[in-house]
Amino acid sequence: MMRRLSYIRTTPEVWQQAIKRMIRLNGLTATAQEQRDIVRYLSSNNGLAPEEAKIGFWEVEHRTSGYQDDHVPNPAIQKTCNYCHNIGRVVAQRRTREDYEKLVAMHIGLFPGSENVFRPVRPAPVPVTEAAVRVSTAANGGITLEPPRATPPPAANAKFPFQIALDYLATAQPLITPEWTAWRAAMRSPKLAGSWLLAGYHPGRGKVYGQVIIAAGAADDQFTTSAQLTYVGTGTSLKFTGKSVVYTGYSWRGRSTSGTAAPSGGAVTATPVEFREAMMMSRDGNTLEGRWFWGSFGELGMDVRLIRLGSEPTVVGTDLSALQSPSTGELKIYGGNLAGLKVTDIDLGPGVKVARVISATPTLATVAVDVTKGLPVGLRDLSVGRTTAVKALAVYDKVAYIRVMPDALMSRLGGVKYPKEYAQYEAVAFASGPDGKAHTADDVKLGPVTAKWSIEEFYSTPEDDDIKFVGSIDDSGFFTPSVEGPNPERQKQANNVGTNNFGDVWVVASYTPPGGSAVKAQSYLVVTVPKYTIYDQPEVAR
Repeated sequence: MMRRLSYIRTTPEVWQQAIKRMIRLNGLTATAQEQRDIVRYLSSNNGLAPEEAKIGFWEVEHRTSGYQDDHVPNPAIQKTCNYCHNIGRVVAQRRTREDYEKLVAMHIGLFPGSENVFRPVRPAPVPVTEAAVRVSTAANGGITLEPPRATPPPAANAKFPFQIALDYLATAQPLITPEWTAWRAAMRSPKLAGSWLLAGYHPGRGKVYGQVIIAAGAADDQFTTSAQLTYVGTGTSLKFTGKSVVYTGYSWRGRSTSGTAAPSGGAVTATPVEFREAMMMSRDGNTLEGRWFWGSFGELGMDVRLIRLGSEPTVVGTDLSALQSPSTGELKIYGGNLAGLKVTDIDLGPGVKVARVISATPTLATVAVDVTKGLPVGLRDLSVGRTTAVKALAVYDKVAYIRVMPDALMSRLGGVKYPKEYAQYEAVAFASGPDGKAHTADDVKLGPVTAKWSIEEFYSTPEDDDIKFVGSIDDSGFFTPSVEGPNPERQKQANNVGTNNFGDVWVVASYTPPGGSAVKAQSYLVVTVPKYTIYDQPEVAR
């Protein structure tokens, strides 16, 4: 047993962070290779089971959109841990109750201000003779005075926030769990060498398909990769080579590069020149799912799914996201072993007829389809031989509206001393579902559309002028923030001192569907100051 290390289980990123803390605070000396060996050992022996890691894997994937409270499992955690931490780091740890108590003590010792969160000063009781008169608004618009009310003292057994949080963590996230016990018994070295098909989605750029060759590396848990990707919308092809480590028998961390020089000055482009990869392997070892990301904060990236290529025809997706009823046209099917495909091998469900196979190569088949009039709106599966792409594309009658997605994002100023944080939006079309009403739960997502983009003022102060200074958005929904630091041309203060380029605006998309009327949608964007401290552990991908 290694004191506290043996009473903690967590992700490679948190283990790497612990090593850095020991180097900074305790004078630990360790080479880069020794650190890699330690992280691999601890991840194998004190890691997380796949079911445990999945809850907070979005943090490992560097997903920057969404809301923290979507992932908070208990209010007590939000009022303690989440005040300072990304909640993903909290849900990705397992400890004994005694070690959770030591964790609280460590926080108070290193960060004394945390005691105000853990053990806030409780208000003193107020007798009725000293209580203030309460004022409320009456139904007729007048004012009603309520009699003073005493404030009772807190109960003798009332718990502080940290005690409530400890009770939750010790029960919900204990050191030993059935999931970890089962995974330790089944864990083995991953067998991933071979050819894989890739299906990805890059917000703002659309669908991506390709192939990845995985080869064995220097150790059982290390691999090298060679990938070729093609963007469906533009036909752009990219080639990458990389290296990866698989921690705890299932948790992939990799880094790939195209060999193209990165933009100068720390700038980031919407098209990657280097990936960091975070994926989880399925229990049978035949699929890998996760996110490949880039940018200073990982704010740009694509969702990816890798499928092991066998000897039978395999389908991973199509070029189109939706087929209109009625219509005729061409559909491209991406996958593996598709050469020699026949009409009878392809099934898109009732009312969608595959008229003929125009061409077929091992990785791409182009077919002519006829879509019958009056088909019900909904998602269709695509079957090719004995494999099926579930919910591969939608069938619809007309576009009802669009949404700008995500519905809110944050961007950060930078480019002089600190990195920028970019924002990628896209306009997504929807059709009304079976109830015939737009903006209801049964609406069907039809995929991204090509829209016109602009930013409009979100009025929050008198004479608001944020749109002049926060940044700009291009014709693909890619927002680039302005530089950080006081701007002498922006004087919003009485003493005429230049202020920063921060602000909040609406991001607006306009789209006219074929044969329809123009529709608009908007999303909220906050452009704020740089992030002066970045907690990231990129070493785990090496």
